[in-house]
Order: sequence, then C-alpha cells, then structure tokens
Amino acid sequence: MLRKGLMAVVAVGLTMMFAPLPAPAAERAIDLLDVPVSYAADFVVRGDKGTYRGSVWHAPGRERRDFGTSGGGQSVLLRRDTNSAYLMKPSGRWYVGLGFQAVGALAGGIDTLTVDRRRLREESVGSIRATRYKVAATGPKGARFDGDAWFTREDILVRALGVLTEGNGKASEVEMTLSDLKVGPVEERMFELPAGWLGMDLRSVPAEKIAQAVEGLKPLLERGRP
Repeated sequence: MLRKGLMAVVAVGLTMMFAPLPAPAAERAIDLLDVPVSYAADFVVRGDKGTYRGSVWHAPGRERRDFGTSGGGQSVLLRRDTNSAYLMKPSGRWYVGLGFQAVGALAGGIDTLTVDRRRLREESVGSIRATRYKVAATGPKGARFDGDAWFTREDILVRALGVLTEGNGKASEVEMTLSDLKVGPVEERMFELPAGWLGMDLRSVPAEKIAQAVEGLKPLLERGRP
C-alpha cells in the first residue's frame, strides 16, 4: 500500500538528513538536507520494517527516489526549491502533491530534528572514499538516532548505521548505504512530473491527515488512471 511505501521513504529520508555540520553546535537537519552537488546512486535501507532498494537522483534543492515495495514500485520527488513534494505510483500513472514541510511533519516531526557529529577517521564504503563520524540526532518527544555516518569529500552521506529510538522508547537498528555513486550533472527530466499522469493536490491538507487522505484517494486514483 502507498502508506507503507511512504514509511519506507521516511526511513530513507531520516537517515539521509544526518548531513555534516559546519559548526560544532547542533542545527536543524532539514536545513542541511541539500548537498551542494549533483549526483546519482543506488541505495539500500534496512530496518525493522524490511529492506528497501532503489535509486536516487539529487541536485541542489531537488531530489528523486525510486524504490520497490511489496505493493510495487513507488517514487518520491522532493522539490525544496518550490516547497513541494510528490508521491508517485508509476504502475498507476498517478501522483499526489504535498508541501515540502509537510513531509517532515508527516514523518513524526523530523522537520525539527537536530544533529551533532564528531569526526572519527578516514574509511571507505565499498570503493567510495569517505570520512566516518559519530552522530547523534535528537527529534521531538524523545525520538533520537545514535550511530555512525560516512560522508564523501562532497558531503554526500554514503552510509549510516545505528539505532533509531522512537518517542515511546521502541528502539530498532537502521542502516542505509549508497553504491554506484556518480557525482555530476543530473538530467532535469528526473525532477519533473511525468506528462499525462493523473494528479491530486493535498498541499492544503493538515500534515497529520495526509496519510489517511492518500489512502482514501487511492481507489479514485486507480480508477481514473489513463
């Protein structure tokens, strides 16, 4: 179902938000989400909700992630430059539009996540040269992440490994790894909505009601596909 896929995206986004800090003081992770270079890569995310594999295309202010779930392939397009986000279902040829900030709120408040890090040593992730850091991220209502993260010289997070603790005290191990990393220009079409797809705009819906609204619209979207 789309909601399960959305939770997968949240897991990806959560680990990807542990970006390097320019100063020792903690900062809002969502402000550090944009790596100032363009790149493409494959990714794997492992957690208690399963393993998700896919591809990511990033440019400053824009990011797209395609990934597989038990319900089929799904995509997420994040446009921080236009304060927009889109959940896409390629097999149904439809998408749902959201506000960029709503994605963070929908994920349990990770839009308020703050991060600290401490440099450990130089290491490689597969064939990718990186620097390993000890990181601690604190979110709302006691949620936190404690573990290690590996960044390239361009500040691209290529691996994160640690324990995610929810506000209710439930803890689980999570891991994210990039592979086949290619730093360089990304085609603009990767950040554009496909022509001819059916779309619904939910940017006016409160964040806490988005998941329910998406599930309610799914039958209509499936029936209305071209």
